[in-house]
Amino acid sequence: MAGQCTASIDTGFVTLGYAKVAILGVVQGITELLPISSTAHMRVVRAVLGWRDPGSAFSAAMQLAALAAVISYFWQDVRRLAVRSVSAISRLEFADPDLRLATWIVLATIPIALAGALLSSSLNTCNSPLRALPVIGWACILMAVLMALTEILARHRRSVENASLVDALLVGLAQVGALIPGVSRSGSTLTAALALGFTVSVKKLRAFHSCWASPLSLSPD
Repeated sequence: MAGQCTASIDTGFVTLGYAKVAILGVVQGITELLPISSTAHMRVVRAVLGWRDPGSAFSAAMQLAALAAVISYFWQDVRRLAVRSVSAISRLEFADPDLRLATWIVLATIPIALAGALLSSSLNTCNSPLRALPVIGWACILMAVLMALTEILARHRRSVENASLVDALLVGLAQVGALIPGVSRSGSTLTAALALGFTVSVKKLRAFHSCWASPLSLSPD
């Protein structure tokens, strides 16, 4: 079923009703906590059930809600990183590990921010080809293969605290793929980190991703 257009923006969610929106919200909430694309699963669920495509505007709103929940859970980690970074700046200690990590997180958002701006007309338009089921399906398959290969071949010799500027930019480039529904932000973060030889615990990855995802919350994921 095709989407609904309002000023060339896909706003199919306005015809879904509260019950359908709630079901998609549950799907979003569950898949957001896993290294899989929440937007892809919402898209597939609505297609299987024969519902109208809620559109990219709905997906962006759901990302914000999920992001708020994740950040609230890891608030102590996010707050500690922010406070220590500000403290390091006030002391002019620019080599501080927390400040360096915070700087890398900010810099890593540049690639996807630029790509999102350049592709905004394609990402937000009605019946965007990037939201087509074949595209989403192949993106999910490719993401799964890459994650499996990096997990098998990963060296696990480095820690996130020792990340460099190059590491941050490479992970940022990997997250550009998250503009396509089917590629997960957390999944691309994990895949790139493992490929770069990092050892990342689930808790650290989610806390790191919650910081990283803040300025990226409007990407389709």
